[in-house]
Parts: sequence; C-alpha cells; structure tokens
Amino acid sequence: MEEKNGKEILVIGHCLANVYSRLKGIKAPPKMEICSRNVIQLPCPEMIYLGSARREITKDQLDNPNYRRFCRTLFEPFADMIEQFYQEGYSIKLLGVPNSPSCGAETTSIGGPGGRVAEFMHENVEGMGVFYEEIMKELGERGVFFEMCDS
Repeated sequence: MEEKNGKEILVIGHCLANVYSRLKGIKAPPKMEICSRNVIQLPCPEMIYLGSARREITKDQLDNPNYRRFCRTLFEPFADMIEQFYQEGYSIKLLGVPNSPSCGAETTSIGGPGGRVAEFMHENVEGMGVFYEEIMKELGERGVFFEMCDS
C-alpha cells in the first residue's frame, strides 16, 4: 500500500512494543524502530482475557463466540480512531505478531488438544489470529482500506 500524501499510521500488536506482555518463555520479536513513526499500539487481548500467567494456547482454542465478542469490544475504540485517521487521508498499516493465535496477520498456531495432556503439541500455519480476523472484519465494514502483514 502506498502512503497517502506521505502520511501513514502504523498499528501494531501490543507485544511488538512491550515484550513483557508476551507469553512467558516465548522469544522476543525483532526490535522495531517506532520512535519516529506514527504508531497505535493495540492492547493484548490474551493478557487482558487470560492474565499474565496464562498457558500456551492456539487459535482453535480461542476461536469461540465469547472470545470473538471480547476482541470486537476491545478493538471498537481503536477502530473509531483508525477510521478517523483514514478519513483524514492517512494510509493504515497493521503489523501482526507471527504465529500468534490472536494477533497473527499471516501466520497463526493451531492444535493443542483440550484437556490434560503430557505435552502441548501445536503447529504454525498460514492464517490470521482471532483478534486480527475481528479487526479485519470491523475495518472492512467501515470501509477502511489497510495493509496487513506480520512483523
């Protein structure tokens, strides 16, 4: 996506700027230079919903009506802000978190059977996380065009 009039708003998954919100034991994402950019940092839906002591989880475990409703509600004020920037002529670029069950833009994780298991097994696949699917739907309904990719 080409920047409109040279103006761009970068919308990022929370842990891309705050590594302490990531699941404990997960490698930190590459450092990003965001100081000189116009950035909107999204909240971390998993930390808010499940807490900081959460366990590893996959998209198919989060893919339920209640979590989707939570994500839509969480994103609504951000959607209002993004829509206004878009209407003012800013281009919008969303950066996702690779392999995230919530914030993956291009890759997410699946598997991880429910119940008590000896070892948590999952796989990373092409696809979007639950939160980013809800973001895509909401901005699409508002007529906001944007670029989306993993960081």
